[in-house]
Amino acid sequence: MKQPAKLAFARLSTGTKMLLILSAAMLPLGFIALLTSLDMARSASAEQRMAVRTGMAFHATRVEMVIDRGRDAVRSARASLQPASALCASIARQVRLDRGSRPPLAIFDGEGRRICQSHGAPIDRIAPVDPKGDHVWLDLQRRSFRFTAAAPDRSLLFEADIPLAEIRFAIGSGGGLPLNRMILRQGPVDVVLVDHGETAEKDILRLSQPLAGNQLALIAEYRLAPSRARTMLVVLLPLLMWAAAAFTGWLIVNRLLLRPLSQLKQSIDSWKGGRSSLQLPRLTTPSHEIRDLAESFGAVAARIHDHEQELEDGLARQTRLTREVHHRVKNNLQVVSSLINLHARGAEGAVADAYGAIQRRVDALAVVHRNHYAELEENNGVSVRALAGELATSLRASAPAGATGMPIALNLIDVQVTQDVAVPAAFFITEVVELLMHCNPQGSVLISLQGTDRPDRANLRIETVGMAEGALDDYPGIGRFERVVTGIARQFRAPLSQDLQTGRFEIEISVRS
Repeated sequence: MKQPAKLAFARLSTGTKMLLILSAAMLPLGFIALLTSLDMARSASAEQRMAVRTGMAFHATRVEMVIDRGRDAVRSARASLQPASALCASIARQVRLDRGSRPPLAIFDGEGRRICQSHGAPIDRIAPVDPKGDHVWLDLQRRSFRFTAAAPDRSLLFEADIPLAEIRFAIGSGGGLPLNRMILRQGPVDVVLVDHGETAEKDILRLSQPLAGNQLALIAEYRLAPSRARTMLVVLLPLLMWAAAAFTGWLIVNRLLLRPLSQLKQSIDSWKGGRSSLQLPRLTTPSHEIRDLAESFGAVAARIHDHEQELEDGLARQTRLTREVHHRVKNNLQVVSSLINLHARGAEGAVADAYGAIQRRVDALAVVHRNHYAELEENNGVSVRALAGELATSLRASAPAGATGMPIALNLIDVQVTQDVAVPAAFFITEVVELLMHCNPQGSVLISLQGTDRPDRANLRIETVGMAEGALDDYPGIGRFERVVTGIARQFRAPLSQDLQTGRFEIEISVRS
C-alpha cells in the first residue's frame, strides 16, 4: 500500500505537493491554536458567569438598600418605647425634616385601628404582623412593599410602605450586563421588575439571591451569547487561520519559485538548439536566484549557439574538402582506365586479355566511387540497381572479342547499400560476369537481387543461360576465380552458393532497411 501511495504523491504537481507539505507542517500549530482557542473560550465563559454573578450581587445590594429603608423605619418606631401620641408627633417631625428619604409610616393600636400616619397614601389596614420580629410583604394590589412590626406588648403595630416603582428605579441597568428579566418573589407572588422580552431557554442564565432574611428572593435572568455560534467561531477561527497560512505559503512559493521556473522551462523546451538564440521570458519575480539562473541559461545557450555555428562551418569546410578529394580520385581512376585502354589497343592475345581484365576491375572501382560520391550528396546509400546498370554497361564495352555484344539482363529491387557492401558487390559482379563471358561467350547473363524474409538482407544472384557442360571446369583461370570470390564472400560475411555446372552464383548481402 505504501508504494502506490508514493507513486501517487510523486505524480502530483510541485505546487500541490508544496500545499500538502505546508498543510501537514502547519497542522500541529493549527491544533495548538484550536486548543488555545477552546481554553480561552472556556475562560471567557467562566469570566462571563463571574461577571453575571457580580452584577446579580450588585442588583441585590441595591434592592436590599430599598428594603432596609422600610425595615429601619418600623424597627426605629418599635424601639422608641414612647406612647402613641408622642410617637406620632416624633414621626411627623422627622418627615418635616427629611421627607424624601423616609417611607410613609402608620401606627395602629393592638386592635388594628390606625392611630396616625406620617405622610403618603393612606394605609387603612395593616398587613399581617409577625410577633417575633419585623416582616416584609409584597402587596400586588397596592403595588408596594409593606413592612410590619409590633411593640413588645403588641399594644402598638407599625407599618411602612415603599412603592415597587422605587425598586425598579433602584435596579436600573447596574453592572452593564445583558439583563433579560428580574423578578422579586415571595412564595407564590411574583413581581416582574425588568422584562426585555422572551429569549430561548437555552440562552438564559438564571440566578437567585435571597433578600430580607430569606423572606424574599430576587431572581435574575441574563442573556448569554448563543453557545453554538460562539463554539463554532472558536473552532473555525484556528482552522481558517491554518488554511489561510498554508494557502498563503503555497501562493508565495508558487509565485516566487514555481511559476518562474515553469516559464523558464517552457522557453528552454521551445528552444531549437544552436539554430536560434534562447528567448528568455520576462521574469518579474523578486527572487534574484531565479533571475540569475535564467541569465546562466541564456549565457550557456549563447555559447552552445556559437559552438554549433562553428561546428556547422567546420562541417561545411570538411564536406567541401571531401567532395574535392572524391572528385580528384574519380578523375584519377578515369585517367588510369584511359591509360589501360590505350595500352590494351596496342596489345594482342593474352596481354590484351590481361589489360581488359585490369580495366574492367578499375572501371568497377570507379563505378563504386562515383556512386559513393552520390551517396555523400544525397546521404541515403549506394543504389544497387544503378551500380549494377553502370557495371553492365562497362562490362559490355570492355568484353573479350568473343563475347562482344553479350546480353546482360538486370532484375534488381531498388535498395541501397553502404560503401562497405558496394565495393565487394561490384567486384563480385565483375568477376562472375567476366568468367561467364569467357566460358559462355554466346550465351546471356542475368543479374538479379531479391528480398528475403529479413528486411536488412537480400540475395544477389548471377546466372547464365546455354553454357556447355564442363565449360567452367575446363577454364584455366577457375582456380584463381574461386580464390577471388571466396575472399569477396568473406567481406559479405555470408556463405557463397555456386553451381559450376549451370553457371549460377548466389550470395546474401546487407541492405539498408
